[in-house]
Amino acid sequence: MASAVDQSVAMLESLHDEARSLVMRWAVNTAALQDLLKRGGQPELPFPEVARVATRWLEQYGKRTGEFTSPRQAAERASITMQKMALGRPPELSKPRPRGRLDELDRKLALFMQRYGFFMLRMSLGVVFFWFGALKPFRLSPADDLIAKTVFWMPGDLFIPILGVWEMAIGLGLMIRPLVRVALLLLFLQMPGTALPLLLLPDVCFTVFPYGLTLEGQYIVKNLTLISAAIVVGGTVRHGKTRADQEKITWVV
Repeated sequence: MASAVDQSVAMLESLHDEARSLVMRWAVNTAALQDLLKRGGQPELPFPEVARVATRWLEQYGKRTGEFTSPRQAAERASITMQKMALGRPPELSKPRPRGRLDELDRKLALFMQRYGFFMLRMSLGVVFFWFGALKPFRLSPADDLIAKTVFWMPGDLFIPILGVWEMAIGLGLMIRPLVRVALLLLFLQMPGTALPLLLLPDVCFTVFPYGLTLEGQYIVKNLTLISAAIVVGGTVRHGKTRADQEKITWVV
């Protein structure tokens, strides 16, 4: 006959999506408490013993202060405090409400986008930069004339292929994870130059200054989206090298 522990583990497996974030937070907090005990000179305790120590401390603290009578009541009060402090949605302390089919589909789609969104954004950004850059050395880019007029102090036949190679390097760097930092550095060095036509060629970029944009002006202003996407990608460079490390941080946060 299965023990209560085995039955509880099986139950959590059946509620995988709801249980995972809670268990991940529990693991992080327990590890932090374990480190705190070690700094205080206590021997290293396994996770179950750390949980017992925390429970005993909560019980003694509640009796001493009269704030609560059980660890669960302490958790409920902490949940209310978190809500008041607007620190985000607290962990579920009661049985989750039943979900309809649409809600279940919505949840799965959101989890899919959360899990793969950063990767897809990085790869698509890399493809765009590499593709647009590859056109320039062959003088196939529709932006060649605009670039030549903007950088008038350098021959277009020299500068445009160099810019194309630069953009191709950005694209490759974004698609190869260890090179993301280098790619982002190149990207942010390039972006100020892309805005120069707005200052040097206002007649080309605006139909009515400063809000009526021509096709060229829209081509330039859309770089704000690329900059924002690059910032999002930059926020992932310390998420870990493996998918497991990235998922751990994503779920804990």
